[in-house]
Amino acid sequence: MRSGAVILSVLSVVAPCAAEAAEWYTGAPDSQSPAPTAYIAAFPPQTDPVYTSYGPSKSADYAPTRAPTREKFGAAVDLAVTADTKGSKFATLIGTIAPFSGLDESGIRLRLGGVVGQYSYTNTNLGKVTGTQTDGSFMIGYEWVTKRASFGVYGGANYDDNKIDKNDTANTSVGKGTGLKIAVDFNYRPTDYTMFAGVASFSSMHSSYYARLKAGYALAPDVYVGPEAIFMGDEFFRQWRIGLHLTGAKFSMLQLGASAGVLVDKVRGSGLYGILDARIGF
Repeated sequence: MRSGAVILSVLSVVAPCAAEAAEWYTGAPDSQSPAPTAYIAAFPPQTDPVYTSYGPSKSADYAPTRAPTREKFGAAVDLAVTADTKGSKFATLIGTIAPFSGLDESGIRLRLGGVVGQYSYTNTNLGKVTGTQTDGSFMIGYEWVTKRASFGVYGGANYDDNKIDKNDTANTSVGKGTGLKIAVDFNYRPTDYTMFAGVASFSSMHSSYYARLKAGYALAPDVYVGPEAIFMGDEFFRQWRIGLHLTGAKFSMLQLGASAGVLVDKVRGSGLYGILDARIGF
């Protein structure tokens, strides 16, 4: 008898939750939450992570009787860590401020970023070569935000310091200096259940570039799963990555994401990669 009472108690809690999830997925009125105001894009060496934002859909789109819930974050911090089976480990920290508006509104953006990490590769004559890299950047930009899309452009400068433990003259990206940097990002949600997003950046320091494209389908409110493609390189290396991502898992002001897949590198060969990222808005 006691076990039966416990089962009934559990069912009384689970049933409403299951019904609520079913209502959201089928588009039932008064069920869907607003779109997240931002999503994180994570990145490897010689690039900054660039998050993209878009205006949250109003609750009235789904339930005319409910007032819209909007997130008025004026600043955000993005953190990402990425590693691969070829010996690369990097961490990136980005701070973004919307000084005259919320991040869910069109306006000017200030972005300060930092990257630190380590990588390795094999030289035929020198054997294993290990490098360390630090990068800092500051950019000013403008982001246009609508209910279902956003597009941002940025420009500024970055300082990069790339060191290796052996004298490999073939590695022309070694050294430190300052370059000009530009970046763009976009996020588009054509339907309530689909999203497309991309980021790209280029620095005149060692002609380094980075681009990431994502497509996703909503498995739950604010949580998207789908394929991603990443392209990066500089004067020394070229690499592309293909994988799967999970984007937008949200806990109050904190958003989490992850991705994993395969990579092909001109210098280091093929392998696997993984990315974990987090974002908090203020």
